[in-house]
Amino acid sequence: MKRFLQAVFICACVPGFVSAQQDYHFSQFFAAPITYNPANSGAFQGDIRSSLNYRSQYGSIANPFETFAFTADAPIKLTNEAYDNNFLGVGLSVINDNSGIVGFNNFQINGNVSYAIDLGGTDQLPHFLSLGLQIGYMQRSLNLNSASWESQWTGIGFNQGLDSGEPVSGTINEGNIDLGAGVSWYNAINEQTTLLAGAAVLHGNAPRVDILGSDEALMRKYVGHFSMAISPNESQVTYLPNLFVMFQGPNRIIDVGSEVEFSLWDRTQFTDFRNNLSTNFGAYYRLQDAIYFIGRVNYYDFSIGVSYDFTVSKLAQNNNGRGGVELVLSYQTRFSGPGYERQKLIKSKGL
Repeated sequence: MKRFLQAVFICACVPGFVSAQQDYHFSQFFAAPITYNPANSGAFQGDIRSSLNYRSQYGSIANPFETFAFTADAPIKLTNEAYDNNFLGVGLSVINDNSGIVGFNNFQINGNVSYAIDLGGTDQLPHFLSLGLQIGYMQRSLNLNSASWESQWTGIGFNQGLDSGEPVSGTINEGNIDLGAGVSWYNAINEQTTLLAGAAVLHGNAPRVDILGSDEALMRKYVGHFSMAISPNESQVTYLPNLFVMFQGPNRIIDVGSEVEFSLWDRTQFTDFRNNLSTNFGAYYRLQDAIYFIGRVNYYDFSIGVSYDFTVSKLAQNNNGRGGVELVLSYQTRFSGPGYERQKLIKSKGL
């Protein structure tokens, strides 16, 4: 009977990881919107956007939990008819999440498709409702060769060269098809105010997760989100409030906060003489978990962001309040000529 498995002990000490049902989560969730709602695919003012996300956390307690993600999506116009503003959205996301000493790994690759129904908007002020589907493949693995067992205890430490006496060893893999669906509403109310709101159900088919023979179904994940971009007339400042809510079985994540974007200079409208430059600062609170701060620099069609979490839960007694660091590199562009309405795009939020 095993008495001590280091990775399980560490997971049990970390809120949110008590249940193996908990999925990955990014503090800068708004930088990868298609990972939590397939209806967000193509729901932005532009022709293509992509992002690279990296998160590392709990390194002060044990081996860090690391998450990598790549996302890309684009809208596709269905016809050339001026009166038909409906469009398809397509998206691709690849996520690799590696946790703890035994290398519990969760790899996912998802393809999204959405259909956006025009609600009477224009090219400059779009307004649409989008319905999205996600189909993906997920693989979970566990490297038990890195684990420590009771029979390997020498009295002063663990000797992994000794026989563990356990019936399982090596690397265990389990793969499954994963399905999800969502809806989102995008409304450019005017040139100063844009909003995006939506809801989604992920792991809708409740794929089996029997990596250790438990034959357990992965709990469905329910997501709700709301974000805005508000830029007062004649102002060089844009306010970017965000709300994110996720429930998955006994686990929950609620993030609320805002960034403020300061435009340092605009892109010249009809030439490439000068590209736009802005910077963001923001703060968020994750309910009963962490406070985190964000800084971002946006130049031309690129954005680089960094955030850091400060733990405010009981875990702070063990990690001295040090949570996780997250880096994001984003790209969003429009293929309609130099300066074409680019100053109205809020690239850092995908709105």
